[in-house]
Amino acid sequence: MKVSIKFVFYIIFLLFSNELISAEIVNFRFGSNSDLKRIVLDISEDVTFNNKVSKKKIEINFDKKIFLKKRPKKNISLENVILNESSKKLTLNFKHTIHNTNIYLLKKKKNKYSRIVIDYSRNTQKKRIIVIDPGHGGKDSGAVGIRKKLEKNITLAVGLLLKKKIEDNSNFKVILTRKTDIFLKLRDRTKIAKKHNADIFISLHADYNRNKRTRGISLYTLSENASDKEAAALARRENKADFLGNVDLSDETSEVTNILIDLTKRETLNQSSHLVNFLIKEFKNDMNLLQRTHRFAGFAVLKSLDIPSVLIEMGYLSNLKDSKLLNDKNYHNKICDDILKAVKKYFKWKDKNTI
Repeated sequence: MKVSIKFVFYIIFLLFSNELISAEIVNFRFGSNSDLKRIVLDISEDVTFNNKVSKKKIEINFDKKIFLKKRPKKNISLENVILNESSKKLTLNFKHTIHNTNIYLLKKKKNKYSRIVIDYSRNTQKKRIIVIDPGHGGKDSGAVGIRKKLEKNITLAVGLLLKKKIEDNSNFKVILTRKTDIFLKLRDRTKIAKKHNADIFISLHADYNRNKRTRGISLYTLSENASDKEAAALARRENKADFLGNVDLSDETSEVTNILIDLTKRETLNQSSHLVNFLIKEFKNDMNLLQRTHRFAGFAVLKSLDIPSVLIEMGYLSNLKDSKLLNDKNYHNKICDDILKAVKKYFKWKDKNTI
């Protein structure tokens, strides 16, 4: 008799424990960025689940009971939300067909709630937008090489070739900041990226150094403080191009500038660094890299608030070997092929690790 009573109490305890560990959906949040739509479910506890997606429906099957603290407010995307009788299946019915769905869990950790994030789009396909920025142009020639070759012509040639190679892949659309030999202010280049909702921004340049033995590819991402004196000097030289238009666009207060830099670091610097890492992995196979290849500087073209950006110095026009390569079509092809491979790997990584 005693054994059976213990068993009954054990069963009751298990049932009661299961109720204790049930979770509650405390809020539904909605957001959008261009074509991407997002629904976030704030949940009181970490959960495990599987999901099934159909044309106008998402079913989320939980491993434990789920309770709705409140239903979502009226939304242009959602028809309704249904929690079945067992309280373990949540169904989201949409008003329109959904595409490119990505559903994942962000665990609680130090946050108040864990979150289920649902990303989707209304369009069947969304091409990645890549803005390629051939540095300098027009009255701004950029560096002048020992062979009297101009940086602006090299960057344009590589930019046009890179656009063609990338767009041969149907998943990408490329916008060039300039297609001809025209002068373009630095801030206008980033405005183009913003206007087209760019996924990444790549600025192409060819460097110059007083030490003619210095050679190799280097890559820059944004930093409030340059990584070394050389990087700071380079940023000052490149940013001076803004003054050629007779208007100084670097007139933000230090407070605003610091805020922008801080936001950029939080939102895009990590993405930019990952893009650089993929580029370095490709370049190092058949290119000469500058020591400390990934560098940091305050380039104006890298200051887009929400667009991962990288500036590629493709070599040194002041160096005999690099200057020869920078004017070689085979070298242009190698650089463009490596950039394309890196870009593909970056987006593949991003799709798996989007937060």
